Amino acid sequence: MEAVATRPALACCRRAVTSGIRHKSTAARTRRALNIPPHPSFLNSGSDRPTTDEIIYNPPSSAASVYHTPFKFLPKSDPRRRANLASELLASSTTIQYPSSSSSSSSSSSSSASSASSAAATSTQQPSENSSSASSSSSSDEVPFPSIEGPPRHKARHHLTKADIEEMRRLRAQDPATNTVQALSARFQCSKLFVMMCCQAPKEHKDKVRADLERTKERWGPRRQAAREERRARMGLLFEGQL
Repeated sequence: MEAVATRPALACCRRAVTSGIRHKSTAARTRRALNIPPHPSFLNSGSDRPTTDEIIYNPPSSAASVYHTPFKFLPKSDPRRRANLASELLASSTTIQYPSSSSSSSSSSSSSASSASSAAATSTQQPSENSSSASSSSSSDEVPFPSIEGPPRHKARHHLTKADIEEMRRLRAQDPATNTVQALSARFQCSKLFVMMCCQAPKEHKDKVRADLERTKERWGPRRQAAREERRARMGLLFEGQL
């Protein structure tokens, strides 16, 4: 009995053969496919490439001036200190006014005759004069640093009487949560330091505030805790004059 084939044998064989196409299913294949070499127009030819070393000359935009040299890098006897402290330079605190060429030429011509006679005396006294002039000018031009807390909100007027202080103490002891230091300072128009000097909060209120602060600190992560410790250290260095 002859066998009857229900399906074409060629079609079955074609289905059994796997496809030879490799798809970009991984990142490595995609990166390898996109790694296209640059166009030849972007590359330099062999003749354009230098065969020896090259020196690139890049001069500064302007020559250095002696007026820009800080005192930190100048010796005590350096004459540039006197040039920096000249009256022409200190005329404005925001804009440096350099001496004009005409004034410098006239002053140099007028002082050339007297400089020859007093050269020996000036050479012996120049270090002391430079240091004294630098110290006097720095002390006169020294500007105090601003306060950390800013300008005072209330100036000392000494207008509170003994009855006002007793009323302040009564309010603070009656309801310390409402009558805070800031609220009493605004009510009596005095500084917060004066309020803290006159009256203190009850012990129960202090314990409650301290417990709330401890509960808040327990929720701090390592980054916030390290930041607060660093802030405290910087504040200590600031008060010690090391910053």
